[in-house]
Amino acid sequence: MALELTVDEIVETLKRSSLTTVLVEGVDDVMIYRWLEHEVGINNANFFPCGGRDTLLKVFERRDEFKNLKCIFVADKDTFVYINPPEKYNDIIWTNGYSIENDLYYGKGIEQLLSIDEKKIFLKSLDSFIEYYSFEIENFLAEKEFSFRNHPQHLLCDIQHTIKQDFLEQINFVKPDTTTLNKVKENYDILIRGKSLFAILTRILSHKKRPIKHSKNSLLEHCYKTHKSEMFARLLSEINKKISA
Repeated sequence: MALELTVDEIVETLKRSSLTTVLVEGVDDVMIYRWLEHEVGINNANFFPCGGRDTLLKVFERRDEFKNLKCIFVADKDTFVYINPPEKYNDIIWTNGYSIENDLYYGKGIEQLLSIDEKKIFLKSLDSFIEYYSFEIENFLAEKEFSFRNHPQHLLCDIQHTIKQDFLEQINFVKPDTTTLNKVKENYDILIRGKSLFAILTRILSHKKRPIKHSKNSLLEHCYKTHKSEMFARLLSEINKKISA
């Protein structure tokens, strides 16, 4: 496991640096950012994983301490995808969707890997998950207890491909408003946490009876190399613009 630096250690490192630096979250998405780093060119900028979104934001708030260094901050919108990010973070390059994984998934081209029968299972699983997830979004917006981290593999029934009833009862599930539900259905590649989206897809594309099995990483690579979305391209373009400015 890579050693994670504290905010103080990152700030001190940046004070001593002279190469343009792109600060990223980098806990789970190092592979994706390595692809970005390759496209930007390692001689043009150094990509610096901060070890998490909270750490990155704290470093951003101390950027005056290394103001002589050109720094670009890139972060997942996370829950800011449902509300506008605070103005104090306007200089951060945000993903278009919930996370950088969403920007890779955007456009849903990766779903072409599904067969006709798999697509039916996927859509049934997705529709059920969207209804549950919309409930969590409404809880978040109402400042109630919420969670966007519940893993689809644990929630979806292997036979019915719907969210398990006992789980819904446990969280006192209430059917979300139609407006919320329709918005998420139309924009699920943006609004549903990327890890959850890929988990639903991987659940089907890695099935033990499937002759060709895909892992999450192989799907991410497919998205990057064969289904590169306009939102991922936009993210790369924004990084390059700031590096060149």
